[in-house]
Amino acid sequence: MPVSQREVRQRLAQSKVDYRAVAALGPRAVPHLAELVDGNDAVLAAKAVYAAGVIGGPASRRLLESASGHADPIIRIAASAARRMAGR
Repeated sequence: MPVSQREVRQRLAQSKVDYRAVAALGPRAVPHLAELVDGNDAVLAAKAVYAAGVIGGPASRRLLESASGHADPIIRIAASAARRMAGR
């Protein structure tokens, strides 16, 4: 079943994100998460990075690797936390 950018954004826009529900979207959500990381909303981008860590897999690892060099320190911190959480 396809995952839409809108669905990913709605799940991450909550003040208290249910990361298990985001993880249930699976690897199909990672391209949408990457778009959010590249966007202008640092809070949403940090949530997207963390969600990628919860999802796991090769595409998520690439996103976390990229986010670890992001210009925004908040996003770098989220990448570091996600990598630690995933044991990477």
